[in-house]
Amino acid sequence: MNFIKTSFLSGLSTAISLIARLISTKIVAVLLGTNGMFLMGQLKDFLRLGNTISSFGIENGIIKYTSEYEKNEKDLSKIIGSSFKINFFSAIIFSFIVVISKEYISDFLKINFDQNFYFLVLVISIVSASIHTCFLSIYNGLKKINLYVLVNIFSNIAAAILLIILVTKMNIIGAFYALALNQIIALLINIIFFVYYRPFNIRYLLDKLIKENFKKLSKFSLMAIAGPLCLIISTFIVRDYIYEFFGADHAGSWEAMWRISSIYILFLITTFKFYLIPTFSKLEGNKLKNEIFKIWKITIPIIILITMAVYFLKDFIITILLSKDFILINSIIFFHLIGDVIKINCWVLGNILISKANTKVFILFQIEWSFVFVILSIFLINYYGFVGVSIAYFITYIIHFSLLNLYFKNLIWK
Repeated sequence: MNFIKTSFLSGLSTAISLIARLISTKIVAVLLGTNGMFLMGQLKDFLRLGNTISSFGIENGIIKYTSEYEKNEKDLSKIIGSSFKINFFSAIIFSFIVVISKEYISDFLKINFDQNFYFLVLVISIVSASIHTCFLSIYNGLKKINLYVLVNIFSNIAAAILLIILVTKMNIIGAFYALALNQIIALLINIIFFVYYRPFNIRYLLDKLIKENFKKLSKFSLMAIAGPLCLIISTFIVRDYIYEFFGADHAGSWEAMWRISSIYILFLITTFKFYLIPTFSKLEGNKLKNEIFKIWKITIPIIILITMAVYFLKDFIITILLSKDFILINSIIFFHLIGDVIKINCWVLGNILISKANTKVFILFQIEWSFVFVILSIFLINYYGFVGVSIAYFITYIIHFSLLNLYFKNLIWK
């Protein structure tokens, strides 16, 4: 799979997704303000963690093994059947946990409307998200890039339209419903494209769950759960600390900075999904080393140009993308941007650990990042004020990147 070709196709998907996100983010910023952005950040963290747990965190494992078994129909059928059943039953179990814990979740999300109906929608959303993720992972592993791109494009457009309509009519409650309904709509779109393209035999889904495949795939579940879990816990602690220390305006502005970051970095993340894990899983030694440097030669100049453009256009971006209520972003944007430059390079190295199923080391690095970020954020916020959180973000990634390079020194630097 050619990296440039993959980048172009993912870029097409990303360009359309960016437009949809920009429009929906603007609507949310204007209608809900900094407090609404803060509450949506809480809900997004919960849904992201829920989606990871409900799919048992085997997304990268599905990509790896469907890529390896692409030419072997018997093994491919078994891995797809096992993957589908793991995703489906994990989603059912997690949905049950959500239902019995809905009072606690309501307090966390500050939901104060018809809880029963919302949690019914949420349960359907959790199951839908798990199946949707399973299918996308299979497409990725089978290198069905065109199909993956089309599903993502239409899903993102539908999600943006739904969010705009419901926020306009129902305010923050509409935003909560939109985020839950998005996954249901995404699965429906996925099914429509599956029926049209038929990327694999649907009977593969009925293949029984094999114990050996469960063991192989579950190696990836710990990594997939550990990453989002560490990120979500750390960002929740920091966001809540900012809220308690400064108030909703600062917490909402920090959440908005993360949104801006996720938007301009989306292109490279999407490319990773298509390319890195299937490629790294097949390479060793000097071939793997050469591939790392080839990717860095492409990603480093791109991310530097993007972050420079964002910085020099920051006032324009804040006004157009968000609103003047988010002007506090100006005080944290510089260090956050240079932190993102280092972050991309960390992700490249992190994908080696994922592709090689190096579970223990990957989890230790995730815990390290989370611990350092929280401690530095609290310390530097107290010392420097609001800008301290972005300085902490930058320093955390310097430490994280240094430790990753130390771990991979024999592969990369010798």
